[in-house]
Amino acid sequence: MVDSDWGRWRRDVFGDPYLVWHDGPSFECLFRRERADPAEVARMLARGVAESDDLAPLAIRALAEAGRAPADAEAWLRAAAATATGTFAVRLAQAMLVLTGDQSWSEPVLAVLATDDRYHQLDAAMALADFVPTERLIDGLAQGVRDREYLVRYHSATTLRAYAGIKQPEISRNRQLFDLIRTDGDRAGRRRAAEALAEAARARLA
Repeated sequence: MVDSDWGRWRRDVFGDPYLVWHDGPSFECLFRRERADPAEVARMLARGVAESDDLAPLAIRALAEAGRAPADAEAWLRAAAATATGTFAVRLAQAMLVLTGDQSWSEPVLAVLATDDRYHQLDAAMALADFVPTERLIDGLAQGVRDREYLVRYHSATTLRAYAGIKQPEISRNRQLFDLIRTDGDRAGRRRAAEALAEAARARLA
């Protein structure tokens, strides 16, 4: 990636790829570039989407939230959605939610949560907090609370608490439920936690 036009531009605008992954991207330079040369930014983000780089839809989302998304961004993302997988599919869906307001973009995120790749599942569990709760999303997150991977359980539970309207939703703040999900071998405990969290989230649907 770093040898492509997109890769070089990505490094120039966002910095070292490892630090971007580890610390999260800063969009300050992106906004300066967009103000100076919006055509260049549009051209390079289109290339990033074509290369299925997670950072490209994140950048589009940031621009869209400021009302400065490239005019063709929705078309690029729709074209990429047909083959998008993993975290790229999650970031694409988040960007499309901002661009279109269409809540059905939760479906590809939910599909990633249901896979067996914990790194992508983590991103999906956290991203679902962006969407309006539904029975289907609650069911998917409750299944995430039962997952074999601790961090998938943690973030699924935290999103369910957000759905329940809890302002500081981190599951670690509820000691009783946290104790049920933190032990890998306690399947019965995970099931009880999932049921309690789903019930609390469903109570807000009405």
